[in-house]
Amino acid sequence: MKKAVSLIFFTLLLGSCASMMTMNDHYKEMDDLLLKRDFPRAEMIIKEAKEEGKYVEKDKVLYYLDIGMLNYYNGSYSESIENLSAAEYGIEELYTKSVGKAIASGLLNDNALDYFGEDYEDIYLNIFKALSFLHLGNYDEAMVELRRINIKLNLLEDKYRKIIDEYNNSDEAESKLEPLESRFHNDVLARYLSLLLFREEGDFDGARIDSEKIDDAFVQQTQLYEFEKPPLPVLEYSEDTAQMNFVAFTGRSPAKLAHTIFIDSGNSVVRLTYQGEGEDYVNRLIGFNTIFMPGVRPGFHFKFELPYLSLRGSDITSIAVLIDGVEAGQLYLTENMERIAEETFKLKQPLIVGKTVTRTVTKGILKEVGKDVANDQLGFFGGLLVGIAADVAVDATENADTRLSQFFPAHAYTGEIGVTPGLHDIQLVYYSNGMEVFRDYKGMVDVQSQSLNLIQSFVFQ
Repeated sequence: MKKAVSLIFFTLLLGSCASMMTMNDHYKEMDDLLLKRDFPRAEMIIKEAKEEGKYVEKDKVLYYLDIGMLNYYNGSYSESIENLSAAEYGIEELYTKSVGKAIASGLLNDNALDYFGEDYEDIYLNIFKALSFLHLGNYDEAMVELRRINIKLNLLEDKYRKIIDEYNNSDEAESKLEPLESRFHNDVLARYLSLLLFREEGDFDGARIDSEKIDDAFVQQTQLYEFEKPPLPVLEYSEDTAQMNFVAFTGRSPAKLAHTIFIDSGNSVVRLTYQGEGEDYVNRLIGFNTIFMPGVRPGFHFKFELPYLSLRGSDITSIAVLIDGVEAGQLYLTENMERIAEETFKLKQPLIVGKTVTRTVTKGILKEVGKDVANDQLGFFGGLLVGIAADVAVDATENADTRLSQFFPAHAYTGEIGVTPGLHDIQLVYYSNGMEVFRDYKGMVDVQSQSLNLIQSFVFQ
């Protein structure tokens, strides 16, 4: 019986090593290409990576996010809408299946699951779909995308509460996980854009409500909006002045990396530690440092990888707007998108950690039992070889899932400047600590009165 258990266990471990690694080598050139604004080349690399099998079926949402964002930067707005819509549909379709699959098997690494996107990706893809629709002059569809953001935010906390409840009630749960409270209910950038659209439609009451919602966000979500509230657009058009509106993006969204967390077991409890750091560090990192696991014996020591978001930020400290060669105003930080990414990522941490700890402890205990059986049946050297193979196999199946779209920005800036109607030469100048780092020439723009004149810009610094 022991021999059969050992064979099944090691077959499971070695067989599960497939599809456990995150493929990232096709991103190596991206930093340079984005700085050079060589978006056609970047698109080509992503498409070639898909053809070469670096985006397999379980990564299809990731592919659509990557290519959809590059489509936007390349000015291929219809393609961007199509691909980001495919990503959104995939997120909706795969989410329930993937969560069910994860709950059904405590030994299944997240890398083996379909990637169904991070919550901030699911939210911000609607921003870029809306901006693409605005480029194409389809204001109604742009408003639909912005409304979808509000719907998603309303469901965000309930989504994870439901998933964690399902996990706690499943046979795989070895401990009770506690859901975290969402502190992100109101997105300022989405409200800002919908304010502009309400004003364009002549719905000044709708514009006023969005303006008030922005005020509320800066009062009620200070952990996300830690900076001064930007000047907001006027709620009604002037008869003799045309309003120019700007939205500019800077920097890169977070990278997903891995921490190595250590597990020490006690009587029916496991404690999580991070090398060189105290308990408070782990608490800040994942929200807790102790998990009760009835039946676990003391004396076991394991480790696992836990994904976390590493903020990449932006070098840009100010953005000036030049109209007809003269500085006419500046843009203001409106949304720290990477901070929101970090906040929403925390909501799934209890599930990620709980599942991973359960899987690691289960595999670790089985591994130690397997080593003992191998020593008894194969002798010292045979047992040693099997033990080494078991260690390698367990480590190979415990790589953190570091899949993440690479092309969302870190920060969003907005601004409004009144000008006389007519043709104007428009430039946006990006500065880093007073030094000009990029100038975006928009050329001659026909600015119309009592109409939406929206200029979009971006830089990856």
